[in-house]
Amino acid sequence: MRSPTIRRGTVAMMVFASVAAVAATAADDVDYARRLAVRVNEYRTREHLAPLAVDATISELAREHSATMAKAGRMSHDDFPSRVRRSGFAMCVENIGWNYRSAEEQFNGWRRSPGHDHNMLDRRVERMGVAVVAGYVTMIACGK
Repeated sequence: MRSPTIRRGTVAMMVFASVAAVAATAADDVDYARRLAVRVNEYRTREHLAPLAVDATISELAREHSATMAKAGRMSHDDFPSRVRRSGFAMCVENIGWNYRSAEEQFNGWRRSPGHDHNMLDRRVERMGVAVVAGYVTMIACGK
């Protein structure tokens, strides 16, 4: 039996399509995280609290944690104390989520949860990072 012949152009197009799909997903995740951070800050402003500045270090910690949850296929707050230490801040709070189709749905889910809602409105925090990897969301907010 002969094996099917795949042309070089076909292989190149398949690789390009795969790379394009990964790039589009990554761009969607970044946009989702950005929109979620905006929603959190709008909420804080409505509640007469200062908005949170986006912090590159905290954002990277959030991205790493979202990637860890995605790889494990489950949500967790595992190793949260390590993220607090690595943030460089005295204290942090953390919200996680999974499987919300939009930043708005994720935000509303957190609003309905007293613990998550409290974290978004914590007066002690001043900086945040939000990241999404494969549908797993992490928001870390830190302060003095």
